[in-house]
Amino acid sequence: MKKVYSYGLSAALLLGSLAASAQQNRPDGPKFRLGTAQTLVQQLENQVAAGTARRQTSPTVTLRVSASQTLTGKINYRQDLSATGEYLIGEVQGVEGSSFLVRIEGRKVEGNIILRGTKRAYRYSADEQGNAYVQEVDINKVICIHYDKPTGMNQNQLRRSGNQASAVAVISLQSYPGARGCIMLDFDGQYVSGTPWNNGNPINAAPAGINDAQIQEFWELVSEDFRPFNMNVTTDEAVFNSYPKNMRMRCIVTPTNTAAPGAGGVAYLQSFNWNDDTPCWVFMSDPKAGGEASSHEVGHTLGLSHDGRLNPQEEYYDGKSSTRWAPIMGAGYYKPVTHWSRGEYASASQTQDDLAIMSGAPYNVGYRNDDHSNSISGATGLTRNGTGLSGRGIIERTSDQDYFSFTTSGGAVNLNVNTVGRHGDLDIVARLFNSGGTLIGTFDTGGALNATVSANLGAGTYYLQVDGTSSGNPATDGYSDYGSLGTFTISGTAPVGTSTSGVAIMYKDCNYTGTAVGLDAGDYTLAALQSRGILNDDISSVKVNTGYEVVLYENDNFAGASIVVNASNSCLVGNTWNDRASSLRVRTAGVTNLSGTYTLQNRNSGLNLDVDGANTADGALLIQWTGNGCTCQQFNFTHLGGGVYQITAVHSGKALDVAGVSTADGARLNQWSYVGGANQQFIAQSTGDGYFKLIAKHSGKLVEVAGGSTAGSAAVQQWPDNGTPGQQWRLTPVASAFTTTLQAEAANVNNGMVVETCSEGGQDMGTVDPGDYLVWNGINFPTTGQYTIEYRVASAVAGGTISADLNAGSIQLGNTTIPGTGGWQNWTTVSKTVSINAGTYNFGVYAQSAGWNLNWVRITRVGGAAIALKGANATKAGLELYPNPVADRLTLASAKLQTGEQLRIVGLDGREVWRGTYDGKSVDVSALKPGLYTLVVQTLDRQQLTTRFSKQ
Repeated sequence: MKKVYSYGLSAALLLGSLAASAQQNRPDGPKFRLGTAQTLVQQLENQVAAGTARRQTSPTVTLRVSASQTLTGKINYRQDLSATGEYLIGEVQGVEGSSFLVRIEGRKVEGNIILRGTKRAYRYSADEQGNAYVQEVDINKVICIHYDKPTGMNQNQLRRSGNQASAVAVISLQSYPGARGCIMLDFDGQYVSGTPWNNGNPINAAPAGINDAQIQEFWELVSEDFRPFNMNVTTDEAVFNSYPKNMRMRCIVTPTNTAAPGAGGVAYLQSFNWNDDTPCWVFMSDPKAGGEASSHEVGHTLGLSHDGRLNPQEEYYDGKSSTRWAPIMGAGYYKPVTHWSRGEYASASQTQDDLAIMSGAPYNVGYRNDDHSNSISGATGLTRNGTGLSGRGIIERTSDQDYFSFTTSGGAVNLNVNTVGRHGDLDIVARLFNSGGTLIGTFDTGGALNATVSANLGAGTYYLQVDGTSSGNPATDGYSDYGSLGTFTISGTAPVGTSTSGVAIMYKDCNYTGTAVGLDAGDYTLAALQSRGILNDDISSVKVNTGYEVVLYENDNFAGASIVVNASNSCLVGNTWNDRASSLRVRTAGVTNLSGTYTLQNRNSGLNLDVDGANTADGALLIQWTGNGCTCQQFNFTHLGGGVYQITAVHSGKALDVAGVSTADGARLNQWSYVGGANQQFIAQSTGDGYFKLIAKHSGKLVEVAGGSTAGSAAVQQWPDNGTPGQQWRLTPVASAFTTTLQAEAANVNNGMVVETCSEGGQDMGTVDPGDYLVWNGINFPTTGQYTIEYRVASAVAGGTISADLNAGSIQLGNTTIPGTGGWQNWTTVSKTVSINAGTYNFGVYAQSAGWNLNWVRITRVGGAAIALKGANATKAGLELYPNPVADRLTLASAKLQTGEQLRIVGLDGREVWRGTYDGKSVDVSALKPGLYTLVVQTLDRQQLTTRFSKQ
């Protein structure tokens, strides 16, 4: 391997022992000021120059550690970092087992002094003004002593080819080609010079002296430990060199233990991103012991500390005899299962969140992208070959659950869900669901990592969920699912079957005969079609639900000639497409230009779509009612792509929703907080004469007034397309007095976000961390009332949470959940409707959690006619209020109203703000804040009257 010159930054040098470390921690001493950083540079350079003039082989420098104490440092390695910098590595003269390093660049000062014999240590630092300091610290914050080899392992076991093992070609292995970060397991020797190791003196490390089979096993263990991350574990020098220095770490496996004699391995804490190729070391070549040590040491370079116990006091927890598990950052030599940990076992000395630290911002590695959907709606079809089924995936986060689908004609189904063959981390639990999402069974072979699914099933489509699980009690004899991560494969058998559920059905023969397979919206390669029982060049007729279309491709992977089928076709012979398709796409086919706010009038009845009683709660039902200007009859359409819309009730900010995610005929429509489900998304398809059909994406069924009723309060439900006018709606725009779009990159204040090129044109903001925020100054809200805030967002992970506020958080506007969109440039729009008083504000958005990009924010005044002179539901209730808007006393008028009846006032968030009894005249509302409210009257004959009013 090529010669490496690496200049390590200061950090905690981590050695360690399996033996208990019972010493008391030494409290940090006071900081001693050494002058400015540049003064310190000048002092050191002058002393080096003086030593050179005296022809000293190794110049010395004075290392002051307090007002009364100095040490003499012997320099073994020096690098002049220009006029403002100095980098020195060496040892304290006359003190055995000592070392020091000092690095100064501009105002930055780092380094340490270690006195192993007396177990004392000092750390160099600088403040923001460039003043340099030295401070005595506990040696355990700088160096942890004796990370020994497993009991019984001797030095001869490290030299399998003799003490003078020669370098040989190493098998080239990669765990994740193209990943963001890289770990190299270096087995064939390395010459290391100019690093903090060996006090700056060179180390000529011998090869590990093991064969390809042992290297393969060694690499497999480390690869599986780092499988969740965007990290490529390799044995190939050329691959390693293709990565930037601050995105790679070399782990040298060698019997040459000069860097830490007697230890099993050694690493500098947080050195992964030092940008200078300072390596870490492992002095064991046994695949299990050396592999565990390699993951352990690389974990240190990514910021992790040791996992030990407080009682009994020990530096490295090895799981003891009662468990089959140990933490990687403890001692995993003796256990078959090791995990990254957060200290859930009893008396843990370290509660670091290992996964969060290693995937965090300092190292910019992050997690792998999720490879399979976390829900039934996006399940991946298992590959089918006759009765055989197969699949594979990775559980890369604790919360990850991978879903797969298969169809069967009914009978015995047997599936094996296995992790890797050796050194696995993933303890698997498998769950089986039917086509409606009901859990059929949970399969967990307690005490083993793998799971076996055996069930006798009826004909239909089923879903298999793969998840990481726990074992035993994490505090005493087991582990949680926190670190249960890694690779799995699925193999087994199920009788071949067909399913006609889906928005499009492919038929083997013309006239909708032969084998029939239903498909949901998605892209289907030849392999995906074959996994569902559709053979190459074997589609002769197609049924397509309203609102969808099918694109057939002549070649695999959506290549070659194509045809769009946007209505059912009984025989593709007439289109010259019989038995010709090798891949296809099923996609929505709606109108794409409807973003805005509308009232929806039913063609059959002439009545408006309405949230019953202007209710703001989740689950409030949709009905039809006479148009009355209520914002409960106004709906904001947000385009999600492909003619699919989120439809939000203006008065509540909640989405139209098919109750219970039901696909059944007659399922009611209600409103619910938006969570991104397909039952909350609707395809808008024009009838060509001014009306639209609204198609529930999850079921393919239309929004209609039940039974074609023309009566007020008639239910609104979903039903298959039957061509009747009760399934058609006129969309009438609601006048909006105000709208403004705020480009993310144009914010007046940007705290922490990074400007990126946007796939939709222009720029967006990315690299969002919790606590980042944007502020646009001087945004005028012209009137008091309801405003819809829309966020154009993208997320390649599981999404996150964004919030909005006014005037630096003095007025909070609430959180909005951002869904995963499948890519950092795959954009969608989410929204929230809020109440804002008229005025000019500094408008801000805040990252409650990370994991998303932002293109723009649009603010729209909604419900221009929201506040009428009568209450919004006066027609329904026979109840009038005046004056409206009101400042202090609200007068009530109704033939049904009697003295002593119960009154309640409810805010837009659904919370009760006042309760009392009717005095026969009016209600004092002077104490209410300005805004929109609902008055609820409970009459003596148990009727409920509701109407809305505006408080000035």
